[in-house]
Amino acid sequence: MSLFVADLINQIRQQFGTQKTIITPKSLEYANKIVAGYNEENWDAFGEHMTDGKSHDDNLIDKVDNNMHTSGLENLGGSLQAWTWDDDGNLYKLPIEKQTMDSMKNSIYETILAMMFDDAYSGWGHAQTFIGYGVYNLGKTSVGVDFDKFGYSHFELASAYNQNGFDSNPYTLPSTSELTSQLNQAKSDLEKSKANLAQTNNDLSETQNVLVNATSTQTNAKQALNTAQTDLANKRTVLNNAKKSVADAQNKLASDKQVQQQAQINLQAVTADLATKQENVEKAQQAVQVAENNQRVAQDEVTVATNNVNQAQQAVQAVQTAQDNLNQTQNDLNKLNQQLAELQQAPELLVQAKQQLADAQSNLQTANDNLVAKKNELNKATADLADLKTQLATNQENLTKALANLAQAKSGLDQANKNLEIAKENVEKAQQAYDEAKSNNDVAQKDLEDAKNSLAQVQEKQSQAQSAYDKAMKAYNDYLKAQQAVKDAEEKAKAQAQAKAEHTYFAQTANGKVVDEKDHIMVGYSVKGNQVFDAQSKLVGTLAQTSTTRRMVNTVKQENAKTLPQTGDKQNNNTTVGAILVGLGSLLGLGALDKRKED
Repeated sequence: MSLFVADLINQIRQQFGTQKTIITPKSLEYANKIVAGYNEENWDAFGEHMTDGKSHDDNLIDKVDNNMHTSGLENLGGSLQAWTWDDDGNLYKLPIEKQTMDSMKNSIYETILAMMFDDAYSGWGHAQTFIGYGVYNLGKTSVGVDFDKFGYSHFELASAYNQNGFDSNPYTLPSTSELTSQLNQAKSDLEKSKANLAQTNNDLSETQNVLVNATSTQTNAKQALNTAQTDLANKRTVLNNAKKSVADAQNKLASDKQVQQQAQINLQAVTADLATKQENVEKAQQAVQVAENNQRVAQDEVTVATNNVNQAQQAVQAVQTAQDNLNQTQNDLNKLNQQLAELQQAPELLVQAKQQLADAQSNLQTANDNLVAKKNELNKATADLADLKTQLATNQENLTKALANLAQAKSGLDQANKNLEIAKENVEKAQQAYDEAKSNNDVAQKDLEDAKNSLAQVQEKQSQAQSAYDKAMKAYNDYLKAQQAVKDAEEKAKAQAQAKAEHTYFAQTANGKVVDEKDHIMVGYSVKGNQVFDAQSKLVGTLAQTSTTRRMVNTVKQENAKTLPQTGDKQNNNTTVGAILVGLGSLLGLGALDKRKED
């Protein structure tokens, strides 16, 4: 902080051609001891209401001067402390805000500006102290700066020479020309940084475009990859379904083949059984034919036997007739005996005939029974044949259905094989699309990584450029802030001077001299209307219609009594300068009511 202040003071002194100040460990110790004394004594230089302050602690400063074998000057500024007015128009302190190094330097800068450009109320004593002018010239001067616990800034200037050690081991102060050069360089760097930043932003924009394109390509590739994967999954599902359909068709075909084989076996069995049945029917028909033939033979035999019986009955009838005729003719006895002999053989023939008839009838019954059995067998064989024909038709229908199912299964198998081939082709296409999408994704991923690396490099360059830009901009802003502070201080000083002038009263003697309320004659002051101006034609007060203080009345009376005729004589220049120094000396250390205060 002291280096900062010494540089500002030296810039002022360079303009006025006075000896520059230095900073040494001894000057910093000097300032610290004085500020420590203010704090220990709870010495409030400006007071709670700015009107009740204790001003400089002269005893403390004299004591430190004696102990450290130097003579010093002190400028006090309100700096960190601020006052404001309440509703009754009374000033009171505001809380001190949290400070940074930047804010503290800013308050120091504004305080020095006020002491340099708005110090008329103190006879420009503060300004001359900084300048090292006249009685405020300590020769070789060291500087130390510190803040007390009230937030007031203490600018302690002490004479430095070999015997008191205030000129030993001086610190290197920053060069104004070097700082100006650095500022110009910073401005140049700022312009370069702006150009680099613009180029970097362009590069970043291009890189971001590349990144956007790469990201879009990657997104498209991912979408294509997802689509290909989905399509591949669908194709695989179709393939698996096709394989399942082929397997089902093959299983169905195998089942249909088994059904067909079983139907063929059943057909063969039915056909074989039908052949057997047919053979049995033929055998039965043959047996029936034989039975019918036997029946016919038996019938013939019956007919013969019947004829024989009829013949026998006729013979019996003839015997009966002969027996009847025996009684009738004796003559015919021999013939009848002969016939008797023949008739004696007739019963045997009759028995034989009856036996033959019984046998023929038995054979006929057997033949009839065989015929009925054969007819029953024929009927059963015919029914079995019908059943076999029905079963054959059913088997033929099942065989036809099996053949149709087999054809359908073959067609389904062919279609499944065709679908399988299509699915395989689709899988291959999907795999190709997947491979291509994966390749595109890999390329896009590499492009994305390259873009990210480029972006990181650009961002690094941008960060470096931004850092340089921020440094240059800070230096530039500090420069602008300093310019604005000077402007604000000038405007503030002007406004404060205007306000102060309205409440600062002067009186004018008959010979044109201006007297203030403390009975000081203000050399170089002039009056226009009711306004009072200093030697630099700056408005400093108002001309009172009547003297406001007893001392002002006395001084005006004395000056009026000394008024000489206007003969055109001029004062000696040395007398004028001496009066100025006396006036400034009498005003040094006095303060004024304002938002900020210097003492």
